[in-house]
Amino acid sequence: MSRAERICERLPKFYKSWMRSSTLYRVIEAISIELNACGDEVAKMMKSHWIDTASGMDLDMLGSIFRLRRASGEDDEHYRVRLKRAIADFTGGGTIYSISSMLRELVGDDFNIVENPPAEGYYEVKVMSGDTWILGSESVEESTLPEIVLEAEDTIENPEIVNVDFKESISFKGRVEKGSRLTIRVDECLLDGVNVTDRISGVIPKIRRRQSTWRYSELIKERIGVFDNAKFDESIFTTSIPKARIVFKWLRYRPAAFTVQLRKESLNRSGISKEYVQEILNSMKAAGVDAIVEVLGG
Repeated sequence: MSRAERICERLPKFYKSWMRSSTLYRVIEAISIELNACGDEVAKMMKSHWIDTASGMDLDMLGSIFRLRRASGEDDEHYRVRLKRAIADFTGGGTIYSISSMLRELVGDDFNIVENPPAEGYYEVKVMSGDTWILGSESVEESTLPEIVLEAEDTIENPEIVNVDFKESISFKGRVEKGSRLTIRVDECLLDGVNVTDRISGVIPKIRRRQSTWRYSELIKERIGVFDNAKFDESIFTTSIPKARIVFKWLRYRPAAFTVQLRKESLNRSGISKEYVQEILNSMKAAGVDAIVEVLGG
């Protein structure tokens, strides 16, 4: 029922306002048209206050609140997404909630956020007997067990690796010929692929989150010639000290970092690129935090 008909129903019947050809009905109809137009304008004004329903100039005015102008040729839909991202930045910063809200606007619910993503820890050092170095895990975990690979650059005997600060050490009993590789893992030790676990003593030193001092030594250290204290035909001078290359590998969980996992189909469906998502994340994340975009299935 139209507005004009509802008005006519409230008038006395003898007015005959229900007759569409009557002057009274035509006056009521004209007034109803104006009232309908006013109602539409009020509804439009209400919608202009919300980003989801505003359009055109109204959307531009909302963008001016955040000093975000419409790009050249940008339509309402893409401009609306950028405005919502700006609001998330303004109200939520780089929180998981604000980032999740932004991603839902871009690709829907088909995404996953991984905090402190896993990565391979790697450290390499070339040493002589008695050398020390500083090593930390660069992980959020308190400690982790590494895989240790020792490559002999000359023949060495009874090599030992020690975490000095925590008094943990592991040693190999025997000779490691030049060019050979000793691999030490949890419950396993291989010398050029041959299991020699029974010749290992001690425990694998843990790599801590806090940096600690490490030391490498071998049997020859006790026979190094020292000024005024060398023994004839027994001491070995430093020019002939064997050297070793030691590699540490471990799984670390990156501090101050997160990974956003997206499916290739979701990006294609949304019409956006990995680089575009990366740019948005870089603008939202807190300073010093690494944001990583990973595309699955492509």
